[in-house]
Amino acid sequence: MTYLRTTALCALCALCTAPAIAQDAFELDTITVTANQTDTTLERSGSTVEVLPADDVRDAPTARLGDFLTFQPGISSSGNGPLGTTSTLRIRGLGGAYVPVLIDGIDVTDPASSGGGFDFGGLTNAGLGRIEVLKGSQSARFGQNAVAGVVNIESLRPTEDGVHGFAEVEAGSFDTRRGVLGLTARTDRTDLAFSISRTESDGFSASAAGTEDDGFDSTQANLYLRHQVTDIFAAGLSALYIDSRAEFDEFGGDGPAPFDEFNEREVTGVRLFTELETGPVSHELAYSTFETDRVSFSNGTPTPFKGERDRIEYRGSYDTGGIWALSFGGDYTEEQDLNQKIDIAGLQAELLLAPTDALDLALSVRHDDHSEFSGELSARAALAWRIRDDLILRASASDGFRAPTLSQLDPFFGDPTFQPETSVSYDLGLEKRLDGDDFIRVTLFSTEIDNQIFFDGNSTRCIAATPPNTGCFETGDFEGSGVEISGQAAINEFLTLSGAYTYTDAEQNGAAAARVPEHDLALGLRAQITPQFEAQFTLQHIAGVTPSTFAPTPNKVQDYTLVHINAAYQVTDNVDAFLRVENLFDEDYETAGGFNTSGRAAYVGLRASF
Repeated sequence: MTYLRTTALCALCALCTAPAIAQDAFELDTITVTANQTDTTLERSGSTVEVLPADDVRDAPTARLGDFLTFQPGISSSGNGPLGTTSTLRIRGLGGAYVPVLIDGIDVTDPASSGGGFDFGGLTNAGLGRIEVLKGSQSARFGQNAVAGVVNIESLRPTEDGVHGFAEVEAGSFDTRRGVLGLTARTDRTDLAFSISRTESDGFSASAAGTEDDGFDSTQANLYLRHQVTDIFAAGLSALYIDSRAEFDEFGGDGPAPFDEFNEREVTGVRLFTELETGPVSHELAYSTFETDRVSFSNGTPTPFKGERDRIEYRGSYDTGGIWALSFGGDYTEEQDLNQKIDIAGLQAELLLAPTDALDLALSVRHDDHSEFSGELSARAALAWRIRDDLILRASASDGFRAPTLSQLDPFFGDPTFQPETSVSYDLGLEKRLDGDDFIRVTLFSTEIDNQIFFDGNSTRCIAATPPNTGCFETGDFEGSGVEISGQAAINEFLTLSGAYTYTDAEQNGAAAARVPEHDLALGLRAQITPQFEAQFTLQHIAGVTPSTFAPTPNKVQDYTLVHINAAYQVTDNVDAFLRVENLFDEDYETAGGFNTSGRAAYVGLRASF
């Protein structure tokens, strides 16, 4: 890991002074909105970003969105059962506590959860659009917790003028039913989009030792509005609502009513924003509020969890169209659960430099003042060097921090004296552009965390360790490094092959990190069989996973291979029929020891646009 870190730093320093190579700019128009504070085309981003278009998200070969994201390099997940049960997304070996998730600019991580992360267990692709995954420590951009990366999700957006919409119905295995309705409207000054979905499923037993089904039902609604009030002023809002009920099996248990476990959750989020353009200077002012109200019923006993987050933020940028641009801003956040309240104030600045047509540099710095701790300073340096018209070298070095969550500061499970975790992350990558959208990309990565807070089931230090309860939060260290390889190639005008492979060497306190695959391979073949009929075949192979210490013995956390098929047929100009088959060969495996995963499952549906 030391060698990898040294190599990345030397490359970053050397390339900053490398001579320019005359060339034409890339003719790529994909934009990243997360890599830098201002929108940046991908070829000019020094940070590693995966951009998933709305059409790919809509046609995902898996029901759970988090599972779909694992087809991207460096991303893995583990789940505690069927749709609706807890599912954790990992980026480069680090779980949800280190991955802020934004939906339409609203931070949807749960302030009341023990790790402060986002649960992907009940989130499907219904009503969602474009997704960006930014990898590496990003505290200089997003503040605390952004140690592994950031997932930025957009809801439905209008793509053409006028009023349009779609309706979708789906049914399949485990008596699953889903309906989605989306409406969009666009004028020369206004974008408006609304979507609502309803999902119901009988599921299957979350516990590998269980027999009863664990069902799930959820209603989700998203709203987005932006109006250009004048030529220089715009205002808008985004809103999110989720109401769900999910059955689960605690600690792999299973039992008759009234001892069945289930969660009831209500989530609301609203973000209001204004935008002002004053010559070369642009401004954005936003206020967002987020609340999650959850009740967990275990053995007939309800346990309430409630988390709230209020945030106000200002972002400004100065761009003369020359070789440099400056962005700046500040934000203030309040978070609370049923027991505690904290606030965080942050200031940040970012300088973008383009000393030549071939070289882009991003230098970011941020200071966070946490109500419970001393101030934290985070920095990032990233470059993108277009060595040739078809070859990009990227490098970045960044540090980050993560403050203890409210639960981790609570003496019941945690320790009020815990201090923030600190981290450093490095990337070094090379991307070769081929014809059209085809490419090959290789990225080395490394992350180290000091003072990492983790749950130790053998600890007896905290109040909760009083018999019969055991386990407390403790501190240690994390080291993770590896390589990501991905690419896409058109075999002919009908077939497109894509693939991603990740090798990850992750250790926590000197031992292999739990639930992190050492080898992760995904291959996809998209076939345009006829003008009306297309299909996609996806293969995923996972190897070298270490079960957590909580996994029962025996368990089925082992190497496994999954094959998925999804197909769509255009019945008329406005109606498509689609089929999705997950786990085609009925692989029997577990991602979290003691909890089931889906066997072979098939789903069919219709999508009509108007």
